[in-house]
Amino acid sequence: MLKSNNAALVLCGHGSSFDSFKQDFKKSHKMIEKKIHTNCYFCFIEKNQPDIENCLKTIKQKGIEKVFFFPFLLFSGGHFEKDIKAKIKDLSKSLKLEIKLIDKISLTKEVMPILKKKISKMLKTDKTNILVTFCSKSKNPKVSSELKIYTEKLAKNLNISKAYSCFVGEETEFIKKIKNLKNKNYFLIVQPIFLFKGYLQKKNLNSFNRLDPKNHQVLNTLMAIGDIQNLIAKKLKSIFHINN
Repeated sequence: MLKSNNAALVLCGHGSSFDSFKQDFKKSHKMIEKKIHTNCYFCFIEKNQPDIENCLKTIKQKGIEKVFFFPFLLFSGGHFEKDIKAKIKDLSKSLKLEIKLIDKISLTKEVMPILKKKISKMLKTDKTNILVTFCSKSKNPKVSSELKIYTEKLAKNLNISKAYSCFVGEETEFIKKIKNLKNKNYFLIVQPIFLFKGYLQKKNLNSFNRLDPKNHQVLNTLMAIGDIQNLIAKKLKSIFHINN
Protein backbone atom coordinates (compact mmCIF):
# COMPACT_ATOMS: atom_id res chain seq x y z
CA MET A 1 0.00 0.00 0.00
CA LEU A 2 2.80 2.40 0.94
CA LYS A 3 5.40 0.88 -1.36
CA SER A 4 3.88 2.64 -4.34
CA ASN A 5 5.57 5.83 -5.54
CA ASN A 6 2.08 7.32 -5.82
CA ALA A 7 1.36 7.06 -2.06
CA ALA A 8 2.79 8.86 0.95
CA LEU A 9 2.42 8.92 4.74
CA VAL A 10 2.17 12.21 6.64
CA LEU A 11 2.73 12.53 10.39
CA CYS A 12 1.11 15.68 11.78
CA GLY A 13 2.07 17.18 15.15
CA HIS A 14 0.50 19.99 17.13
CA GLY A 15 3.49 22.35 17.05
CA SER A 16 5.20 24.29 19.85
CA SER A 17 7.56 27.20 20.46
CA PHE A 18 9.65 24.84 22.61
CA ASP A 19 12.75 23.68 20.71
CA SER A 20 12.61 20.30 22.45
CA PHE A 21 9.15 19.65 21.01
CA LYS A 22 10.26 19.92 17.39
CA GLN A 23 13.44 17.94 18.10
CA ASP A 24 11.48 15.12 19.74
CA PHE A 25 8.87 15.13 17.00
CA LYS A 26 11.47 14.97 14.21
CA LYS A 27 13.28 12.14 16.04
CA SER A 28 9.98 10.27 16.27
CA HIS A 29 9.33 10.90 12.59
CA LYS A 30 12.70 9.41 11.61
CA MET A 31 12.29 6.41 13.90
CA ILE A 32 8.76 5.66 12.69
CA GLU A 33 9.86 6.08 9.07
CA LYS A 34 12.60 3.54 9.72
CA LYS A 35 10.30 1.09 11.51
CA ILE A 36 7.65 1.05 8.78
CA HIS A 37 10.22 0.99 5.96
CA THR A 38 8.83 3.80 3.89
CA ASN A 39 9.41 7.47 3.14
CA CYS A 40 7.08 9.72 5.08
CA TYR A 41 6.56 13.44 5.56
CA PHE A 42 5.78 15.52 8.62
CA CYS A 43 3.91 18.75 9.28
CA PHE A 44 2.47 20.83 12.13
CA ILE A 45 -0.89 22.38 12.93
CA GLU A 46 0.68 25.60 14.22
CA LYS A 47 3.88 27.37 15.34
CA ASN A 48 6.28 25.14 13.36
CA GLN A 49 6.92 24.49 9.68
CA PRO A 50 5.95 23.00 7.36
CA ASP A 51 2.27 23.53 8.03
CA ILE A 52 -0.37 21.13 6.72
CA GLU A 53 -1.12 23.01 3.50
CA ASN A 54 2.51 23.48 2.43
CA CYS A 55 3.33 19.87 3.25
CA LEU A 56 0.48 18.57 1.09
CA LYS A 57 1.33 20.99 -1.73
CA THR A 58 4.90 19.65 -1.74
CA ILE A 59 3.62 16.10 -1.89
CA LYS A 60 1.29 16.96 -4.78
CA GLN A 61 4.14 18.59 -6.71
CA LYS A 62 6.08 15.33 -6.47
CA GLY A 63 3.34 13.52 -8.38
CA ILE A 64 1.96 11.63 -5.40
CA GLU A 65 -1.74 10.82 -5.74
CA LYS A 66 -2.70 9.32 -2.36
CA VAL A 67 -1.83 10.44 1.17
CA PHE A 68 -2.33 8.62 4.46
CA PHE A 69 -2.56 11.31 7.14
CA PHE A 70 -1.81 10.45 10.78
CA PRO A 71 -2.42 13.04 13.53
CA PHE A 72 -0.29 12.98 16.68
CA LEU A 73 -3.33 13.97 18.73
CA LEU A 74 -5.20 12.36 21.61
CA PHE A 75 -8.50 14.23 21.81
CA SER A 76 -11.36 15.15 19.47
CA GLY A 77 -11.04 18.87 20.13
CA GLY A 78 -10.88 21.91 17.87
CA HIS A 79 -7.50 21.03 16.40
CA PHE A 80 -8.71 17.60 15.33
CA GLU A 81 -12.15 18.64 14.07
CA LYS A 82 -11.28 21.98 12.40
CA ASP A 83 -7.52 22.12 11.83
CA ILE A 84 -7.22 18.56 10.56
CA LYS A 85 -10.50 16.93 9.50
CA ALA A 86 -12.05 20.00 7.89
CA LYS A 87 -8.77 21.33 6.48
CA ILE A 88 -7.61 18.14 4.78
CA LYS A 89 -11.10 17.69 3.32
CA ASP A 90 -10.85 21.13 1.71
CA LEU A 91 -7.24 20.57 0.61
CA SER A 92 -8.11 17.20 -0.87
CA LYS A 93 -10.57 18.94 -3.19
CA SER A 94 -8.42 21.97 -4.06
CA LEU A 95 -5.25 19.95 -4.65
CA LYS A 96 -7.08 17.01 -6.26
CA LEU A 97 -5.29 14.73 -3.84
CA GLU A 98 -6.76 11.62 -2.25
CA ILE A 99 -6.25 11.90 1.52
CA LYS A 100 -7.16 9.17 3.99
CA LEU A 101 -7.24 10.22 7.64
CA ILE A 102 -5.88 7.53 9.96
CA ASP A 103 -7.54 7.20 13.37
CA LYS A 104 -5.68 9.07 16.11
CA ILE A 105 -4.27 7.27 19.13
CA SER A 106 -6.91 5.85 21.45
CA LEU A 107 -6.36 6.79 25.10
CA THR A 108 -8.44 3.93 26.46
CA LYS A 109 -7.50 1.17 24.00
CA GLU A 110 -3.86 1.91 23.19
CA VAL A 111 -2.44 4.21 25.86
CA MET A 112 -4.13 2.91 29.01
CA PRO A 113 -2.56 -0.60 29.00
CA ILE A 114 0.91 0.97 28.90
CA LEU A 115 0.16 3.54 31.61
CA LYS A 116 -1.51 0.94 33.83
CA LYS A 117 1.75 -1.00 34.04
CA LYS A 118 3.79 2.14 34.65
CA ILE A 119 1.56 3.68 37.33
CA SER A 120 0.95 0.39 39.12
CA LYS A 121 4.62 0.44 40.14
CA MET A 122 4.18 3.86 41.78
CA LEU A 123 1.21 3.00 43.99
CA LYS A 124 1.63 3.05 47.77
CA THR A 125 0.14 0.24 49.84
CA ASP A 126 0.19 2.25 53.07
CA LYS A 127 -1.49 5.38 51.66
CA THR A 128 -4.64 6.44 49.83
CA ASN A 129 -3.63 6.71 46.18
CA ILE A 130 -5.12 9.60 44.20
CA LEU A 131 -4.92 9.97 40.40
CA VAL A 132 -5.29 13.27 38.57
CA THR A 133 -4.96 13.85 34.85
CA PHE A 134 -4.45 17.15 33.02
CA CYS A 135 -4.77 18.14 29.37
CA SER A 136 -4.94 21.36 27.32
CA LYS A 137 -8.10 23.40 27.89
CA SER A 138 -10.73 23.08 25.20
CA LYS A 139 -14.19 24.54 24.59
CA ASN A 140 -15.19 21.32 22.87
CA PRO A 141 -17.12 19.19 25.42
CA LYS A 142 -15.77 16.03 23.76
CA VAL A 143 -12.34 16.73 25.26
CA SER A 144 -13.46 16.91 28.90
CA SER A 145 -15.67 13.86 28.32
CA GLU A 146 -12.85 11.81 26.77
CA LEU A 147 -10.45 12.85 29.55
CA LYS A 148 -12.95 11.94 32.27
CA ILE A 149 -13.71 8.54 30.73
CA TYR A 150 -10.01 7.72 30.39
CA THR A 151 -9.22 8.85 33.95
CA GLU A 152 -12.08 6.90 35.51
CA LYS A 153 -11.27 3.72 33.57
CA LEU A 154 -7.56 3.94 34.42
CA ALA A 155 -8.32 4.54 38.11
CA LYS A 156 -10.72 1.58 38.17
CA ASN A 157 -8.11 -0.67 36.55
CA LEU A 158 -5.60 0.41 39.20
CA ASN A 159 -8.08 0.11 42.11
CA ILE A 160 -7.69 3.82 42.85
CA SER A 161 -10.82 5.14 44.55
CA LYS A 162 -10.15 8.88 44.11
CA ALA A 163 -9.58 10.23 40.60
CA TYR A 164 -9.85 13.69 39.05
CA SER A 165 -9.61 15.05 35.51
CA CYS A 166 -8.66 18.71 34.96
CA PHE A 167 -7.49 21.22 32.38
CA VAL A 168 -4.11 22.91 32.54
CA GLY A 169 -4.73 26.19 34.37
CA GLU A 170 -6.82 24.53 37.08
CA GLU A 171 -3.82 23.32 39.11
CA THR A 172 -4.11 25.91 41.90
CA GLU A 173 -7.77 25.09 42.49
CA PHE A 174 -7.02 21.37 42.47
CA ILE A 175 -4.10 21.68 44.91
CA LYS A 176 -6.36 23.59 47.34
CA LYS A 177 -8.87 20.74 47.11
CA ILE A 178 -6.17 18.18 47.89
CA LYS A 179 -4.79 20.17 50.83
CA ASN A 180 -8.30 20.38 52.31
CA LEU A 181 -8.76 16.62 52.37
CA LYS A 182 -9.43 15.27 55.85
CA ASN A 183 -7.27 12.26 55.16
CA LYS A 184 -3.69 13.56 54.95
CA ASN A 185 -2.23 10.11 54.40
CA TYR A 186 -2.42 10.22 50.61
CA PHE A 187 -0.13 9.75 47.62
CA LEU A 188 -0.93 11.85 44.54
CA ILE A 189 -0.08 10.67 41.03
CA VAL A 190 -0.22 13.45 38.45
CA GLN A 191 -0.46 12.39 34.82
CA PRO A 192 -0.27 15.18 32.21
CA ILE A 193 -1.76 14.06 28.89
CA PHE A 194 0.90 15.38 26.51
CA LEU A 195 2.86 13.34 23.96
CA PHE A 196 5.84 15.71 23.98
CA LYS A 197 7.37 18.33 26.24
CA GLY A 198 6.13 21.88 25.65
CA TYR A 199 4.97 25.10 27.29
CA LEU A 200 1.75 23.78 28.85
CA GLN A 201 3.43 20.56 29.92
CA LYS A 202 6.15 22.54 31.73
CA LYS A 203 3.57 24.89 33.29
CA ASN A 204 1.64 21.90 34.60
CA LEU A 205 4.80 20.27 35.95
CA ASN A 206 5.95 23.41 37.78
CA SER A 207 2.57 23.86 39.47
CA PHE A 208 3.22 20.90 41.75
CA ASN A 209 6.65 22.02 43.00
CA ARG A 210 4.98 23.44 46.12
CA LEU A 211 3.77 20.02 47.26
CA ASP A 212 5.74 17.68 49.51
CA PRO A 213 7.69 15.41 47.12
CA LYS A 214 7.12 12.49 49.50
CA ASN A 215 3.39 12.68 48.87
CA HIS A 216 3.22 12.94 45.11
CA GLN A 217 4.77 11.96 41.81
CA VAL A 218 4.38 13.81 38.53
CA LEU A 219 4.89 12.07 35.20
CA ASN A 220 6.75 14.37 32.80
CA THR A 221 4.77 13.37 29.72
CA LEU A 222 2.20 10.72 28.84
CA MET A 223 4.87 8.20 27.88
CA ALA A 224 8.58 8.01 27.13
CA ILE A 225 9.53 8.98 23.56
CA GLY A 226 10.47 5.38 22.79
CA ASP A 227 7.07 4.13 23.96
CA ILE A 228 5.31 6.69 21.74
CA GLN A 229 7.37 5.70 18.74
CA ASN A 230 6.77 1.99 19.29
CA LEU A 231 3.04 2.49 19.85
CA ILE A 232 2.55 4.49 16.66
CA ALA A 233 4.84 2.26 14.60
CA LYS A 234 2.87 -0.79 15.77
CA LYS A 235 -0.42 0.92 14.89
CA LEU A 236 0.78 1.89 11.41
CA LYS A 237 2.28 -1.54 10.74
CA SER A 238 -1.07 -3.10 11.57
CA ILE A 239 -2.94 -0.70 9.26
CA PHE A 240 -0.54 -1.22 6.35
CA HIS A 241 0.01 -4.94 6.99
CA ILE A 242 3.76 -4.60 7.51
CA ASN A 243 5.14 -7.76 9.15
CA ASN A 244 8.74 -6.81 10.00
